Amino acid sequence: MRFGFSWVVYLVVVAWAAAGCRSSNEISFDESYPHYRSMAQTIDYPDHQVSMETTAEVATMHRPPTVRRFDEIEYVGLSLEDAIRMAIDNNETVRQAGGMILRSPTTTTTIYDAAIQETDPRVGVEAALSAFDAEFNSVFSVGRRERQLNFTNPDLRYRQEQYGAFSFGLSKTAATGTQMRLDQTTAYLGTNVPFNRVPSIFDTMVNATVRHPLLQGGGIEFNRIAGPGATPGNYRGVLIARVNNDVALVDFQTSVRNLLRDVERGYWELYFAYRDLDAKIEGRRQAWESWDLVNKNFRAGNARPDQEANSREQYYAAQSSVENAISGERAQGGIFGAERELRSLLGLPAVDGKLFRPTTRPLTIDVQFDWEESLGHGLSRREEVRRQRWKIKQREMELIASRNFALPQLNAIGQYTFRGGGDDLLGQSDASLNELLTGNLQGWMMGVELTTPVGRRAGYAAVRNAELWLRREQALLLEQERQIGLELRAAFTELDRAYVVARSSYNRHVAAQVWVKDQTARYRLGAGRSNDERFGDALLDLLEAQRRSVQAEVAFHRAIVDYNQALSAVNLARGTLFESLDVYLTEGPWSAESHDSAQQQAYKFVPRSHHAPAVLPPPISAGEYPQRTDSYANEPSVEILPPVPAGETLQ
Repeated sequence: MRFGFSWVVYLVVVAWAAAGCRSSNEISFDESYPHYRSMAQTIDYPDHQVSMETTAEVATMHRPPTVRRFDEIEYVGLSLEDAIRMAIDNNETVRQAGGMILRSPTTTTTIYDAAIQETDPRVGVEAALSAFDAEFNSVFSVGRRERQLNFTNPDLRYRQEQYGAFSFGLSKTAATGTQMRLDQTTAYLGTNVPFNRVPSIFDTMVNATVRHPLLQGGGIEFNRIAGPGATPGNYRGVLIARVNNDVALVDFQTSVRNLLRDVERGYWELYFAYRDLDAKIEGRRQAWESWDLVNKNFRAGNARPDQEANSREQYYAAQSSVENAISGERAQGGIFGAERELRSLLGLPAVDGKLFRPTTRPLTIDVQFDWEESLGHGLSRREEVRRQRWKIKQREMELIASRNFALPQLNAIGQYTFRGGGDDLLGQSDASLNELLTGNLQGWMMGVELTTPVGRRAGYAAVRNAELWLRREQALLLEQERQIGLELRAAFTELDRAYVVARSSYNRHVAAQVWVKDQTARYRLGAGRSNDERFGDALLDLLEAQRRSVQAEVAFHRAIVDYNQALSAVNLARGTLFESLDVYLTEGPWSAESHDSAQQQAYKFVPRSHHAPAVLPPPISAGEYPQRTDSYANEPSVEILPPVPAGETLQ
C-alpha cells in the first residue's frame, strides 16, 4: 500500500512540473509591476564608477577660425623642436594621423601598453614567475554520521561516528620542475563500536614528498620557457613572457617613431601652407594692380571691355585661391586644415584662439648619405627587424620546449612519513602529537613512475608545428630585409629627385619673376595704345606671366617641403629617425615607494656561489639596444642573406 501511494505522489509531482514548464502563446503581463519592461534590450549610456568628466580645455574651446575673421587671428611661432617636444610631452596616447582613434581605438598605442603587458596576470613576467611561488593550503572539517547496520544485536545495529580533519601543507615547484611538498594531516574519529580500545582516536601524519621529472617536464631551460604544467603548444614561461615584453616595447617604439614622422610631415605641410598663401597673396596683389591699371585705361577709353573683364576675372580667381589657401577646400588642406592636423598630432585642443606659424626654416643644402652604411643601419636598427628577430627567438625557444614533449614522462618519487596516534591530541603520554615527536612510527617510499602515450603523436606534432613556425618567422625576416632594401632605395631615389627638382623649381621661379617684370614694363609702355597691333596682346601676356609666376613660386616651396620630407623618409628607412630628431626613449622615473621596494627585494638577486657546477641556459638577450649610431661600429656586422632559389628551403 505504501509503495502504491509513493508512486501516486511521484506522478502528481511530475504532472505539476510538466504543466509549469509548458509554454503558451497567450501571455499577459501586468505592467503595473515596477520591474516590468516591454523589451529585453535598449540603447543605454554607461555609468562610470570613476568620474570621467570632460577636460576644461575641451569643454571651453574657442570659436574656430574662419576666412572672414582671418585678420583677427593671433599667431604663435612654433619651431620643429618645440613641435616634437609637445608631441612627446602629450604622449599618454600615441596619436596617428587621420584621427584613427575614433574608428579603431583598440589599435591605438598608449604609454600604458608596455606596463599592461608586464603586469598581465595571464602572460606577464610576474604571472610566469608566480608558477614557482610556494603555495600554502589548509583544510578544516568536522561532521557526524549515523547509520543502521544489518546486525541482530541492538548494540551493534546503530552506528554513530563523529569525525574531523585538519590539514595544512606547503608546496613549491623548483626551476628544474621538481615538485616538493610538506604537509601535516590530523584526523579524528569517534565511534560507538564496542570492540575498539578507546572510543575515539587522533591520527597525525607528516609527509615530505618530492617528485622530480627525469625526462618530460624536467630541466631549467624547459621550465623557463614553458613553465610548470605546460601543454604542447601552450608555453607561458618567464622567457616567453620576457620576449612578449620586448615585443611590446618595440611596438611602442614603432608607434612613437610613426608619430614623430607624422609630426615632422605635418609641420612641413603647415610650412608649405603658409608659403602657398604668401605666393597667392602676391599673385592677388599683382592681379589687383593689373586690373586697376586696365580699369583706369578702360575708363579713359584706352582699353577694350574684354581686357577689363579678363583682368577682373583673374583678380577674383586669385582672391578665391587666397581664400582656399587659408581655409582649404571641403575642410581639407589650407592653413586651417594643416594646422588642425598638426594640433591633433601634438595633443593640443582643436581651438585655443591662436594659430601656429612655423619658424624653423627647411634645409636647402644637398645632404648625401652613404649607401652601404645606410643599408647596414636599416637592417640592424629598424624596429620591424628587431621585433621580428624577437619573434624568431621566441619560436626557437618554443621548438626547444616542444622537443621536450616528445619524451616520455618519467618521474622519480620519494616520500618520508612521520606518524602518531592516540585517544587525545596532546597532553597525555599516549597523545597523538607526543607519539609523533618520538619518531616511533616512520615510513618511506621511493620509486619511479612512467607515463607515455603509445606513439607520442601529440609531442611529435608539437615539434613539427614549432619547426614550421620558426621557418615562417625566418622567411618573414628575409622578406622584411628585402623590403627595407627596396624602401631605402626608393627613399634615396626620392631624396635625389626632390633636390634636383627643388633646384630646377628655384630657377623656374626666378625666370618667372623676370618674365612678370618684363611683361609689366611692356604693358605699361603700351598703355593708351590698345589699337596698336604691337601691344594688343600685351595684357594677355602679362596676366599669363602672373599666373605662371604664382605657380612657379608654389612649385618651388612644394619642392623644398618635399625635399625635407624626403630627408625624413631616408632617416626612417635607415632606422635613424629618433637620432635625427634628437629623441631618446627611456623608462619614466620611479616613485619613492618603488625605490624602497626595489631596495628591499635586491637581496634576492645577489649572485651566489654553488659548490656543484651548474649548467645555465644561454641568455636570450644580447644586451641593451643602443639608440645612438655612435656605437654602431662596435656592433657585429649585418650579413645580407642571398635570395633563396625556387624549390629550396632555408637551412
